[in-house]
Amino acid sequence: MTTDLGERRKGRLLSFFLVAGALAAIAAVTTAIESRALRGDAASGAVLPNLEAAVGDARRIVVTSSEASYQIERTQRGDADVWVMRDRGDYVVADARVDQFISGLEAFRYTRRMTSDPAKYERLGLGDPREGGGGVLVQVEDGRGALLANLILGIEPGGTYVRRPDEAQAFAAAGELPPLRDPAAWLDLRPVLIAPERLARVEIMPAEGRAYILARESAEFPWRIAAPSLAPFSGSVVAAAAESLTRVEPIDVQTAPAIQGAPRARIRATTFDGVIIDAEILPVGEAFWLKLVARPETPEQEAAALEVNNRSSAWAYGLRADELEQLAPPLSALTAGQ
Repeated sequence: MTTDLGERRKGRLLSFFLVAGALAAIAAVTTAIESRALRGDAASGAVLPNLEAAVGDARRIVVTSSEASYQIERTQRGDADVWVMRDRGDYVVADARVDQFISGLEAFRYTRRMTSDPAKYERLGLGDPREGGGGVLVQVEDGRGALLANLILGIEPGGTYVRRPDEAQAFAAAGELPPLRDPAAWLDLRPVLIAPERLARVEIMPAEGRAYILARESAEFPWRIAAPSLAPFSGSVVAAAAESLTRVEPIDVQTAPAIQGAPRARIRATTFDGVIIDAEILPVGEAFWLKLVARPETPEQEAAALEVNNRSSAWAYGLRADELEQLAPPLSALTAGQ
């Protein structure tokens, strides 16, 4: 009797330990799953999983940052759909940039979970730029104004981070997008598509000092200072000044009538085949702007001059701070040390 009771007690105790062990194992598995869900490397999947299906309806891209804010819109020109930058006089946006932007957003993926503490957003570059933060707000809208994408991006040396403006959770993400803080990165801002080899003569009236002329007999000959009458200076510095108009890289653009004032410097470039380009550099505040117009030296060059004007004469191009000295350097800068 006593033996049977003892055996039953042992059986119940063993059952208890087995059940307790099973519950402990289940708890351990559950804890591990929950722990993995909270770990930084658990985040995955597309940031904008529905964008690919809706991107055909996209009509507007709005980018806001502390450096610049701009709006790109899809519009009809003739028989073609084109993207233009509304803040820059409807200057046409490069198709390749729009494609890079859209495909980049479609491929954008979470890689790990970061903070949900708003006090830490700025560490990841995710502060809302509308409130003075350092992030980049990217919005894509359809024709009705509905948001297809609404993200704040932190593009930092240590990685790319993302959050939605109406959500607290921030993530690390992987993907490639075009430069977003610089509107010029979306635009083809080359005002003069003329090869340097075509230039024969360049007259420069700099902001300081006397005017001078650079010339050469053919593309095989070196540039020289043709006037005033000086020693026959030539070399890379003279060549750089003569050809700088063909290599200018503006950083901004506006319609030509929007930029007015007295020119600070002037340039006249003449090609071997008889196209004359008159350019002027105007100061506006602390910035400088380039405006130009072409004319033919002979009737045979009317089409070539018109090609330049169709591209550039309606626009004023914003220059980098050092570009005035590159486009129209004083004569002393060409002769110093020679």
